[in-house]
Amino acid sequence: MSDIIGDEACPKCRSQGHDRTGNHLIIFSDGGKHCNKCGHTVNNKKDTIRMQVKTKSTDIKAIKELPIKALQDRGIDQTTCELYGIRTAFDESTGKPDSYYYPITVRGSVVAYKQRKLPKTFSIIGQPLKGQQVEFIGQSVAVEGKRLLITEGQDDALAAYQMLSKYKQAVVSVPHGANINCFTDNKKFLAKYEEVIVCPDQDEQGQKLVKDIVKLFPDIKIMDITEKDPNAMLLNGKEKSFVNSYFKAKSFKPDGFVTVDDVFDEATRMPEWGRAWCWDSLTKLTYGRRDGEGAYFGSGVKMGKSEAVNQIVHYDTQVLGDKVAVFKLEEKPSMTVRKIAGKIAHKQFHKPDADFTQQELIDGVEAIGDSVILYDSYVSTKWDDLKLAIRHAVVVEGAKTVIIDPLTRLTTGMVASDANTELERIADEISKLAKDIGFFYIFFCHLKSPQTGKAHEEGGKVRSNQFTGSRAMMRACYYMIGIERDKTVDDPIQRNTSSFVLLEDRAFGNVGSFDVYYNRDTGDYLEPVQEFGR
Repeated sequence: MSDIIGDEACPKCRSQGHDRTGNHLIIFSDGGKHCNKCGHTVNNKKDTIRMQVKTKSTDIKAIKELPIKALQDRGIDQTTCELYGIRTAFDESTGKPDSYYYPITVRGSVVAYKQRKLPKTFSIIGQPLKGQQVEFIGQSVAVEGKRLLITEGQDDALAAYQMLSKYKQAVVSVPHGANINCFTDNKKFLAKYEEVIVCPDQDEQGQKLVKDIVKLFPDIKIMDITEKDPNAMLLNGKEKSFVNSYFKAKSFKPDGFVTVDDVFDEATRMPEWGRAWCWDSLTKLTYGRRDGEGAYFGSGVKMGKSEAVNQIVHYDTQVLGDKVAVFKLEEKPSMTVRKIAGKIAHKQFHKPDADFTQQELIDGVEAIGDSVILYDSYVSTKWDDLKLAIRHAVVVEGAKTVIIDPLTRLTTGMVASDANTELERIADEISKLAKDIGFFYIFFCHLKSPQTGKAHEEGGKVRSNQFTGSRAMMRACYYMIGIERDKTVDDPIQRNTSSFVLLEDRAFGNVGSFDVYYNRDTGDYLEPVQEFGR
């Protein structure tokens, strides 16, 4: 006859999506291996199989004869182990603990033991549990009362009970990790308690367990602890924190669900003006710019979008003292720097026939310093790459405003349906990112040609639905602003005067327009229009 010397994952069970714990295949001293779950056998050792079946019932009897001792490495005392019936096997050669055994019950009777072979190898010894309505570990000894606490692991249940011993609380554990079956099999037991509290492990698996449980038990309460699990709380001396968390357990709230109390402080704060724009009229219309919000500017071809970008950057960096991240996707960074420096010096540094010296150009560029964070579009114009760059610019570099010009460059080469889908994703993700890490974003956009009336270049009106990807923008952004100008008129003043029109305002519902004049000598793109000398 052969002895059991260990266990490992069963390949047949794994191929069918089972044996998550990797211990179904029992290993024997004669080299044979056998799975009691699916019957898979290695080396076909019939004597081995007979030996395993024969000893199944006697294993439990042998385990029941083992002593009950404190689990010193887990911080669990003797009293707690006696209540839960935790047995310990010792290595005869060293006298140190070799395995812990946790009783598994069905209808109050022990049918198997969950073995923890130290340090952390688990297996089930006793009756097959498949098809049986297995109880929570500790269910047969749980005290009656108002509250029941359920943990993800057996050591966590022992630790939680010990930390709550002063309050005589009922504490149990699911027998198989993050598994929902035990909850459905023991509804009558759960119904005995007014409050059922779950303390999940603070990891992805634990959060998934919570979401699965609340689908069946929406009134269940959830603990929020500062360590990975209750046993870690005990070992790290966080008993008081654990007890506080237990009595402050709250009903599960889905992602995005908030109460008035959650937002009370913010809701009762007096309204404040946001950061000013470089155009006073736009500041008055929008009450300034606030982190977490964004604006979309749209115009026809060569209608002043780039000059608007440069004017905003100049104002934010030189007047407000902010840092700005600029993603000009159709312009070299060096040219962007030239134009921004020109705004500072009121010179046209990018034109060969303009009146300036090289020293003035150098002084203008130096005045920018590190206030402008630039991105080279030759690296990538994919949104996922820009998203990482934006996060770096805001979190690491300290940018308060992020400008992307033009938005449609991010969908170059895509068919129309794919481009619209991508624009919807971009609009949604940047709005969430802005709220998450705190910045104001501005997109400059191309427009679709008007279906009727004048072209945009002839002074045609800008409409919200003319923005490429307008559906996504109208749903996700705070402001949509159109830039209108008639490039065909002879009068130079009119030809260089744009009308900025606030089309959409989610926060306040304002509408309005104002004029902005482009001075071809100084490069200033400002309002109000007062003097139009050339």
